[in-house]
Amino acid sequence: MSADAGGLSASSEALPKEKRLAKRREFLRVYEAGRKLFSRYSVLFYAANELPYSRIGITATKKSGKANVRNRLKRWTREVYRRQRGPLDIDSRSLDVVVNVKPNAVQATWGDYSLDLQRALKRVVTESGASR
Repeated sequence: MSADAGGLSASSEALPKEKRLAKRREFLRVYEAGRKLFSRYSVLFYAANELPYSRIGITATKKSGKANVRNRLKRWTREVYRRQRGPLDIDSRSLDVVVNVKPNAVQATWGDYSLDLQRALKRVVTESGASR
């Protein structure tokens, strides 16, 4: 058994790699073809994809701080998204979502950031459902 699969079981709640945007062209497609939504701590871009599930991409610029700070904000974003996948039924929507974390998120607490992103994801789901 490999080290990376050691802690993950079949019922793992981890966000699988195929449900993440990784390539620059995937991000650019969402920026160009998608819609934009603003929240207090982030800007969300979303566009339909041709897959049977949704994917997320996360960016945090150097304006947000050093790498450890940016990585924390990205971890927080992945965690909120992962927790909301079920309640909002995000995976059945075939959406690509890019979350650009704003520099002011550095001052946010986990609770504030989480609530703000949950509201924004809820708006993405309702607006994408209306545009179908």
